[in-house]
Amino acid sequence: MTPSGFMNLAPPLGEPFDPAGSAPLDPPPPAGWQWYPVDGARCRDGSASGVMVRHTDSDKLLIYFEGGGACTSYGFCNFNPANVNQALSGDGQTVIGTALGTVEARQQPGVFEVGILAGIFDASRSENPFQNWNMIYIPYCTGDVHFGSHPDAMVPGVETPQQFVGYTNALKIIGRAVPTFKDKVDRVIVTGASAGSFGAALNFSMIQDAFGEVRVDAVLDSGAPFGDEFWPVCLQKSWRELFGLDGSLPPDCEECFQADGGGLLGLADFLLRKHPGRKVAAISSMQDEIIRLFFTPSNDNCATIASADPVEITAGQILGTQLYSAATYEAALLDLRARYVTSGRLATYFMAGDNITLHQHVFRGRFFEPVAGGKTIAQFVTDFMNDKIEQVGP
Repeated sequence: MTPSGFMNLAPPLGEPFDPAGSAPLDPPPPAGWQWYPVDGARCRDGSASGVMVRHTDSDKLLIYFEGGGACTSYGFCNFNPANVNQALSGDGQTVIGTALGTVEARQQPGVFEVGILAGIFDASRSENPFQNWNMIYIPYCTGDVHFGSHPDAMVPGVETPQQFVGYTNALKIIGRAVPTFKDKVDRVIVTGASAGSFGAALNFSMIQDAFGEVRVDAVLDSGAPFGDEFWPVCLQKSWRELFGLDGSLPPDCEECFQADGGGLLGLADFLLRKHPGRKVAAISSMQDEIIRLFFTPSNDNCATIASADPVEITAGQILGTQLYSAATYEAALLDLRARYVTSGRLATYFMAGDNITLHQHVFRGRFFEPVAGGKTIAQFVTDFMNDKIEQVGP
């Protein structure tokens, strides 16, 4: 059910994901998971995409959006998977750890953990709040934080057109998820890490509209929206134009559209009004170096955004090139918390100490460690799902 007075973003419904009708893969998916091609879903290189699904007897559903950077220039596109058989090198939690860019690797649960199903994907841990849940794993191969509406887009320095169709794909995927699970579940959590965190937030209203009266909440890992003073307007404008974000945002979100290209945080205020019973948890390191790397092209009013290269930016640290500052990122997180803490609908878990710059947490073993405030991330998420709204960490 869509709240009165708001546009219904629910997509057309398709065929359910039949537990007996998944497609074969060689090698096969992780134990308990099945692969489903999704008709019409494409990656930015034009190849076909799909999802992995874990069917259980649970009356709960987790929808996970994978991460992997953003294709905004030739250099940054080299650090972003162009199809479902590519992933970032390394474990995705440090800049140096992903220095090789993309490598051949099937995107699936455990792809950044050497195939080990850890964190939210670990069905062996009783303290995992999602231990027995149904799950949908959405690969990331569109380069547009899962929210693009711009096919055949041209990226500076990239010769071939890019299919920024993340939102189009999400509509098709949710259109099949609803007939599969809506009558079976009474709770949905939408989550994601890095670009997937942005994707989970940006697609939230569409997913809630699609599931109607079924409660949907969000858990955002290592990717949160900031106000214009911290998320430079020139960068927001660039993403809007390159990815076609304005074509994906709710048309009735007046505060989402500003003449200067800023104001994407306005979507948060819109969602609070449209979905008054829904809540969000944000998990982040205080100085996340990966997100700071992707914000760095905004320096000097985006003067080098068309030619920005993550390798040059990283190497340039030795010569004094300024990464998006750690102090500014900390201030942005604390500002986000301060803006919405009085709503009683935003819970935050911010990490400092040994984890202060690390990226992505919910699918790692770290999920079960007390890395902030003496509380594990798993317990924080469990408490959040039980409507305990708290602010953990700095």
